[in-house]
Amino acid sequence: MMAEGVKKMTKRYVGKNIFKVDAREKVTGNAIYTEDIYFDNMLYLKIKRATHPHAYLRRIDISKAQKLPGVVKIITAADIPKVKNFGLIIKDQPVLIGIGQKMRYMGDALAIVIAESKEAASQAIGLIEVEVEKLEAISDPLRAIEKDAPLIHQDGNILDTYYLKKGDIKKGFAQADLIVENEYRTSFLDQVPLQVEAGVGIFDQETEIIKLWVATQWLHDTQADIAQSLGLPKEKIRIIQPVIGGAFGKKEDISVHIYLALAAMETKRPVKLTYTREESMIAQSKRHPFIIRMKTGVTRKGYLTACQVEVIVDTGAYASSGPAVVHKGLYHCTGPYNVGNVKGVAHIVYTNNTYCGAMRGFGATQMAFAYESQMDIITHRLRIDPVQFRLQNAYSIGSSTPNSQILTLGVGVKETIKLAADIAGWKE
Repeated sequence: MMAEGVKKMTKRYVGKNIFKVDAREKVTGNAIYTEDIYFDNMLYLKIKRATHPHAYLRRIDISKAQKLPGVVKIITAADIPKVKNFGLIIKDQPVLIGIGQKMRYMGDALAIVIAESKEAASQAIGLIEVEVEKLEAISDPLRAIEKDAPLIHQDGNILDTYYLKKGDIKKGFAQADLIVENEYRTSFLDQVPLQVEAGVGIFDQETEIIKLWVATQWLHDTQADIAQSLGLPKEKIRIIQPVIGGAFGKKEDISVHIYLALAAMETKRPVKLTYTREESMIAQSKRHPFIIRMKTGVTRKGYLTACQVEVIVDTGAYASSGPAVVHKGLYHCTGPYNVGNVKGVAHIVYTNNTYCGAMRGFGATQMAFAYESQMDIITHRLRIDPVQFRLQNAYSIGSSTPNSQILTLGVGVKETIKLAADIAGWKE
């Protein structure tokens, strides 16, 4: 009987097959990715990164690396005093860490090595000598918010706090026959697109335009961020978009862009930088880990009356798109379910972990783990059918979200639940 049921279910699906417009180019090898782009007389870059996740840089000696055959130039912070911090929302991330400045995670860049070959650039990285003054490395956001925790950024370890209020939370819990309170935690996740961060840069000496071939998700925002960091007009930055070998949010952030621009301007030659998978893991954004403390009130008949939530989010060493991710996550604290009384607070916290940014779902994904777990626990305790419970609480046209937005169209959650239950053979 079990085998028959499984066999029957495998023939049913939601949606239909569609032809991908870019499929032929990709399977035939005609799609041009950044790694496929080469120019004559091209130089290769490697980045010397932090040696400790939280430390002051006291000395950097590039003399041995500069003498290595094949090394053309090594750029440190001392060479670019006018270059400004960058960042998607908050400009809190330095291009290079200088003497007396603080490295905040293992991905921080200390120097850009430019060489005639990848091998020479890689070898030179190992010859750069660094001395640091180590500080306590904070990997736990709960430690970061303690009063005696060392400051990662001078304005404090709490980047921002958001609040949410709808209805009367005390009244909502007073109406409840059952109150369920739990803490949920999600983890860091790397998007792991098949294509790592990579790019090619050229400085056109006649027009003084920097041309960058880099896969990016927010092309115009990236152009603006590079321009402000380098102190150039936007029209002096041209980004040419190759085929993207996967992104899932990870390529919203600046990665190789500014390093390529600086190297191209310095050498007046084509330059190329490709991260290893290890570099991509260490240096580029992750999905935010959430600590979610959720308290939910419900009547015996299975109607939700209240939801109170506290969220502590680790954004890592820099903000990236963290403020927007956390804000959106808080607004999704009840999921697609009607709750008349809501109270929420979310703290976005700096740590010395790799910084976090966008990844599929943009904060709503982490919150779904909490509220759907609450739904399952509630139905188990009340001995209510979990599908019926969700249907009687689900949004419809005219529902009000936790931030009091009235839904006027595109509300298909009930139909989705019914179809999913039917396909799964829930009644059987």
